[in-house]
Amino acid sequence: MTRYPRRPSPRGAAAAALTALSLLALTGCGAGPQSSGLVLEPTAGSPAPVPAGPTAEPEACFDVASAYTALTLVPLSGDEPDPHFRPQGAAASVRDLTSRLPAELRPAFEDAVAALDAAGSSVQPAELADLQRTLAPVGDWLRRACAEPTPSN
Repeated sequence: MTRYPRRPSPRGAAAAALTALSLLALTGCGAGPQSSGLVLEPTAGSPAPVPAGPTAEPEACFDVASAYTALTLVPLSGDEPDPHFRPQGAAASVRDLTSRLPAELRPAFEDAVAALDAAGSSVQPAELADLQRTLAPVGDWLRRACAEPTPSN
């Protein structure tokens, strides 16, 4: 999981700006030689809040996200069947991942795969809505266990 550097919080940025203005005022009032410039170092903002629940390993997040994506991006069938649409292929790829998925999520994936298998070669809007409801706990788990914490102000 790639972690990007955090931006300073607005409060930290305001403190840095106030410090910079103070330094500029002080250097202008002194009798000594003028400095050629002022370099501001970014200050760290408040620490990021700790996630409420335990975070998952990156591999688990990747596997769950892969299976979730395979099942939630199933296209709706139109008036004519799409020759490239293979719901059984999506179901088979999720079955292959099942052993690597967290135990608490396996029932949701098994139910979703069964619903996709029952849909046959086309998925209607009502079936897709059922599939999304079945996978709702998986989406919640991904947000809770795999999301980067956001800094608080």
